[in-house]
Amino acid sequence: SATPEIQIELKPGAERFGLTLADVSRQVRQAFYGEEVQRLPRDGQDVRVMVRYPQSARESLTTIEQMRIRTPDGREVPLTAVAETVFAPSFKRIDRRDRQRSARVTAELRENVDRAQLMENYREEFVPEFRRLHPIASLEQRGDAEEQADFLGEFLALYAVALFAMYMLLAIAFSSYWQPALIMTAIPFGYMGAAFGHFMFGLDFALFSFFGVGAAAGVVVNDNLVLIDYVNRLRKEGEGAFSALVKAGVGRFRPIMLTSVTTFIGLLPIMFEQSTDAQFLKPTIIALAFGVFFATFVTLIFVPAMYAVGADIARFYRWAWTGEKQPALGHGDSEKSDFGLSPQDGESGTGDGRRPNPLWRPAE
Repeated sequence: SATPEIQIELKPGAERFGLTLADVSRQVRQAFYGEEVQRLPRDGQDVRVMVRYPQSARESLTTIEQMRIRTPDGREVPLTAVAETVFAPSFKRIDRRDRQRSARVTAELRENVDRAQLMENYREEFVPEFRRLHPIASLEQRGDAEEQADFLGEFLALYAVALFAMYMLLAIAFSSYWQPALIMTAIPFGYMGAAFGHFMFGLDFALFSFFGVGAAAGVVVNDNLVLIDYVNRLRKEGEGAFSALVKAGVGRFRPIMLTSVTTFIGLLPIMFEQSTDAQFLKPTIIALAFGVFFATFVTLIFVPAMYAVGADIARFYRWAWTGEKQPALGHGDSEKSDFGLSPQDGESGTGDGRRPNPLWRPAE
């Protein structure tokens, strides 16, 4: 809070006495606070000897009007002749940040307040008006908002490194540049699921929500990895792209679905727990549970569809490069080089140009 203080301002003719504002302020401080002139040892400690006005004079403001200031040449002039004293509000402490004066404004939100709408009004209405009225002042968010922004920046940087490392490991394992990208396409959908879960429970995205998103990404990649690896195994055995996708979807439906459902059900008790400790972990749990749940359908539907689209694109480029007519999806061996796989003889097909049954396998 502001407290009144006496501020000293030099009069226009004070310079001819050789006085500066620092000289006048120092002598006033010496009169009331005192000036240390000696230290005496006593009982193992130093006792400071201060020279200043008597206590009765220091307790009266009229003393300032009667003070005399010593000039550099030894003369004494009245304080009122060289300076003016005025009362003005002052602050007990001046906060600085980056060597600039700063003031902190805080507020507490009432219950049932739409925080998103409040922040939108703050950015669109208050900030432009504040900058118009105070063009030389800067407005920044500090405290929890600043810490969250710093954390988010560091998290995104580390998350980018983790995604790159994940991509490189998958590229080495699959000997392909495209299949790792296909496997990782479900990660953004896990984030969408986490956002939907927070919306259902009426929670804002917090710092711990991003930990849940990161954990969900690991489960999602694992599900896609199981599916695409089985597709690759089938295609190496001679299956076409369409047949391999159908068989992989049927064969891996149960483990993928059970992994996601058991993870979601196992987290339900914590999501509905009302204790303080559970509320602390709730954003992470909701982000993980709903991220995994949403990405499951992406694994079973979106990823196979993107695989088939990739097969079509590869077939089109082969036709444009060689001029040879390419068989339909699931026919022939020309599509065996999709996504880094080498074509092999004996791919599933009827041999007469007819579209094969997706579940058909050539006889041994």
